Amino acid sequence: MQQCSNCRAQQLDGTIFCSECGASLLEGVMLGSATLAVNRTVAASQAVGGSTQASMHPAHHQRTLVLFVGSSRRRIEPGQATQLLIGRKDPERGIDPEVDLSLVGGLDAGVSRSHALLVRRGAEYTLEDLASANGTFVNGRRLAPQVPTRLHSGDELLFGTLTVRFALE
Repeated sequence: MQQCSNCRAQQLDGTIFCSECGASLLEGVMLGSATLAVNRTVAASQAVGGSTQASMHPAHHQRTLVLFVGSSRRRIEPGQATQLLIGRKDPERGIDPEVDLSLVGGLDAGVSRSHALLVRRGAEYTLEDLASANGTFVNGRRLAPQVPTRLHSGDELLFGTLTVRFALE
């Protein structure tokens, strides 16, 4: 458990925003790791003689969607489907989300079985809360149910209290 420095509420480890007051719990930790990852990608590209601009945004390749989960930064690559259900698998009810967060503590974090929908249109992604019990947040702002919100690489997502970083590589 961690404590919010703003309101002193107890929060689960790996939570990025306080569920009580919305204050950031990161203090630059996750942002620093994202910057390091981008710098490593650029350095690797330059080491093999590639152009940084071409390898970061190739005209003929789709950027790869990657989700980094919680403080473990477990990597999920859900593929290039145009719609991805995010939630928890429930075989008894026939719910089998493309992004199954039950394997990374989703039940304890309050992730609903059908929590949110991630939609790709061309090179852009939107996230829509599916009226989940514990809410969906983007960079600390709670999403209104059924309203798609555009995502940008590096955005911090919160499903219940489970932290996920949205990235395009």
